[in-house]
Amino acid sequence: MHRIAALPGGWDPSQSGVIFLEQDPAPIVILSAADTDLTALSAALRLLPGDFPAVRAANLLQLQQPLSLDDYAERVLRRAQVVLLRLLGGRAYWSYGLEVAKQVAAEEGSTLIVIPGDDRPDWDLVSHSTVPLAVADRVWRYWLEGGAENVAACLLLLAREFLGGQYSAPDPQGLPRLGIYQPPVASPTDPQAPKVGILLYRAHVLAGNIEPVDQLAKALVERGLQPLCLYTYSLQDPDLPQAIRDHFGSQIDLLLNTTSFSLARLDSHQPDVSLWQELDVPVLQVILSSGSRQSWEDSTRGLGARDLAMNVALPEVDGRIISRAVSFKAVQQRDPHLQTEVVAYAAVPDRVEFVADLAANWVKLRRTPANQRRLALILANYPSRDGRLANGVGLDTPASCVEILKVLAESSYRVGPLPQTGDELIRWLTQGQTYDPLGSLRPARQWLSAALYREWFARLPEPIQTDLVRQWGDPPSRDIPVVGLQLGQVFVGIQPPRGYDRDPSLNYHAPDLVPPHEYLAFYLWLRQVFAVQAVVHVGKHGNLEWLPGKGSALSATCYPEMALGPLPHFYPFIVNDPGEGSQAKRRAQAVIIDHLTPPLTRAELYGPLADLERLMDEYVQAQQLDPSRCPLIRAQIQELVRAEHLDQQFNLEKEEDWNRLDGYLCELKESQIRDGLHIFGRIPAGEQLVDLVVALARYPGHGQLGITQAIARDWGWDWDPLTADLTDPWPEGSPNSP
Repeated sequence: MHRIAALPGGWDPSQSGVIFLEQDPAPIVILSAADTDLTALSAALRLLPGDFPAVRAANLLQLQQPLSLDDYAERVLRRAQVVLLRLLGGRAYWSYGLEVAKQVAAEEGSTLIVIPGDDRPDWDLVSHSTVPLAVADRVWRYWLEGGAENVAACLLLLAREFLGGQYSAPDPQGLPRLGIYQPPVASPTDPQAPKVGILLYRAHVLAGNIEPVDQLAKALVERGLQPLCLYTYSLQDPDLPQAIRDHFGSQIDLLLNTTSFSLARLDSHQPDVSLWQELDVPVLQVILSSGSRQSWEDSTRGLGARDLAMNVALPEVDGRIISRAVSFKAVQQRDPHLQTEVVAYAAVPDRVEFVADLAANWVKLRRTPANQRRLALILANYPSRDGRLANGVGLDTPASCVEILKVLAESSYRVGPLPQTGDELIRWLTQGQTYDPLGSLRPARQWLSAALYREWFARLPEPIQTDLVRQWGDPPSRDIPVVGLQLGQVFVGIQPPRGYDRDPSLNYHAPDLVPPHEYLAFYLWLRQVFAVQAVVHVGKHGNLEWLPGKGSALSATCYPEMALGPLPHFYPFIVNDPGEGSQAKRRAQAVIIDHLTPPLTRAELYGPLADLERLMDEYVQAQQLDPSRCPLIRAQIQELVRAEHLDQQFNLEKEEDWNRLDGYLCELKESQIRDGLHIFGRIPAGEQLVDLVVALARYPGHGQLGITQAIARDWGWDWDPLTADLTDPWPEGSPNSP
């Protein structure tokens, strides 16, 4: 597919087709992937003399396809006298483009300057330039400092040095790498208003590309919050921790971070996130998407791969709470001199409102005394049978729920009466309505009025109403039972089914199955009637995060958002399934609280298989000490193999199958199995603790040996438990060797 990007509004960084950029040649061409560079360049042209040589610019994202680049090189780069490339990510980021630019410069005798797109020196990248290192370094510093004045000075330098112009080029002017940004909004009327920090990029401030931040600050003020804004060159800036201490200190209740990437370094076994830990406040990741709004609206994925990596996956490494995308790139103007589109962030009002509501709710939760907080603990129930109630994966969910309730009571939450055991909690729950076929015959403890639900339903977007009615019929005309148990100001609820119980052909993870009216009514009751301030889904495997909608950066028409709203959300989740946990983080603003796997132990061998192992050991010893016993033992082994139907796998007439049988028994014995379920908040004790520690220590991890591997190394044996063949004989010199 081919496109010609000649008209305003055609910019889209996610498009995969070939783009032909319609530009006239010019003496100076500047290429960068940063929209803020193009914005600063557009502003810089207004500071130059009227007779200044023509300048062209383009975003590298529009020159990703080889055909696009080849066409641009022939029509524009070959007729330029100076080409400046600013590459973020090194040579690999735009390797083909760099080779083309070098070839053009060599063939045409033009000047090529290649500089890094960030503050980290990259001499390999700079070495591709055709100018002295000192010149490339000075050009880099102009762009590093940023701002229209420095970019204008850079252009004057290029025209003087390489075009023969008679211009004076001032040295790069240093601008603060960190500083306070004051959004154009009034302060809250309450001088004691809670303060919320906003962290943003310096480049956005210098380019004036800050509409979403201004809109977010305005929305916070409307909710009685005081925004404090701090800009930084990068999260990795060494002066950032002290700037945060000085500007935010202990006065903020929450931080909204609009920068990309992570504070922690991925090559570290123990990521350093001490900056966030020192703040000791919730940190919400606010996404400024590099894609277009139309692409986001049309996509079921939500964000593109680039945004997902920079603004979701990497921030998750820091433990930030993923909120929403509040802005997307849009064409601000088509600069007639640069002959390119100047792109800036455009805020999406309802997404800004959602993030502001989420921030306000976190602040409210933090500031509300414990004895006034209202919480909901939600238990999974799949399939919808009482025997599967509270069935979190690997978790004794009823007992874990009791532990949570006890800790809440000890922390001054108004909760009671308290069940003493998980069995007692289940007994209390099943005395009222449940989703079991017989559960509807029991009395309901609370109801949502049909009038309230229908009023809320009428405010939903028309397409959503249509989908719900098509799948489940009109909204109920009778009050809707809410399944669960009120224990003071804590509600223990059973998560409603998605509707698969009504039609066995429906899939639990079906991405397009809209939830029934009763499902949405359950969460509506939590928010508007019981007025919870936070929701805790106890244990995998809930279904909220699997409701229809975008995969990330949800919209107002995504069902997880319609159900949960902008509530703080906590989710105790088994530690060994980060993939499914990420769905709750990205689609339901969840704070994942990892819990241990069930206690692990070795499977061992029992009964006939233990007898078989003993006979195999006897046979090996007899071969060395008393060969006359071998036929008798061999016959016993063969008889036991046949009795246990292992002869279908092992033919003991073949010598190699004897080794295979021995390895098979070893693998069975050494296999790790569960020894019960984990209880949230409790550390395994006694033999369970010993077995769990041994199980975790047996296998190698990042930068460390497993305990069995370490013992083998002490014997001089290069052995890896992950790849070892247990049928191999022990090497000579080991303790068990002859």
